[in-house]
Amino acid sequence: MTPALVGHCHCGSIRVSLEPGRPVSELAYRACQCGFCRRHGAATTSDPASLLHIEAAPGAVNHYRFGRRAADVLLCEECGVYVASVIEADGGRLATLNVAGVALPGFEGRTPEPASYDDETDEARLARRSARWTPTVLVEAQPSI
Repeated sequence: MTPALVGHCHCGSIRVSLEPGRPVSELAYRACQCGFCRRHGAATTSDPASLLHIEAAPGAVNHYRFGRRAADVLLCEECGVYVASVIEADGGRLATLNVAGVALPGFEGRTPEPASYDDETDEARLARRSARWTPTVLVEAQPSI
């Protein structure tokens, strides 16, 4: 079993741990060509055989939706880093993780494959994400009062 890969946003308010279901060298590594991802320099990974844990400090996550508004883009409220995109599907949460945003180890020296999804229908987009994205646990800590 490959050890967990750990990373965080620039300020550390959002932490991630990816438990790879296969060797890191076999994980997909993509560069979405949409305007949002290009502007953020995103390089993402996802794998249905892996498990992603995202933990955030109180108030640290900004949920942003754009375009078709089908996914929550998780941004750090403090430092602005794009961490992941998340959907609810089939009774669970799935995500694609921005490796570049959280400085996830194991992808050094690899070039992400360009990916364009502009021509997908909503149904095709959901099917692709359901088949390729990573099961995810998101814990957003609540402020204590």
